[in-house]
Amino acid sequence: MNKLTAEVARQDLNHLKSWVETCGISMKEERYMQALEIALPILEQQERDEDWIEWEGREIPGAVKGRAVQVRYATGEIETEYSGFLNWGNGSGKLVCAHRIIPEQPTNQNGEQ
Repeated sequence: MNKLTAEVARQDLNHLKSWVETCGISMKEERYMQALEIALPILEQQERDEDWIEWEGREIPGAVKGRAVQVRYATGEIETEYSGFLNWGNGSGKLVCAHRIIPEQPTNQNGEQ
């Protein structure tokens, strides 16, 4: 199986969007289009070799649920926390503008790193 790239995602999105306008798409194609819209910004950042993923304040990113993450606020401040404990709704007055997943560290049988 070939790895999905930003270019392929962009091309597929453009095709699907043109089909929506001309003849419509199936529910399966609509779900694929939604998945591509979610994946495209992440693929673009991976290809630029950046590990920060821009966040526009919508839903909590699915990839970070249950993971340790760092968030970068508009102020430049960086906070490291378990994703479930972060205030993604910005109720603290801080504006989250990007996040990145902290890679899990391998542990031995005793749970030590």
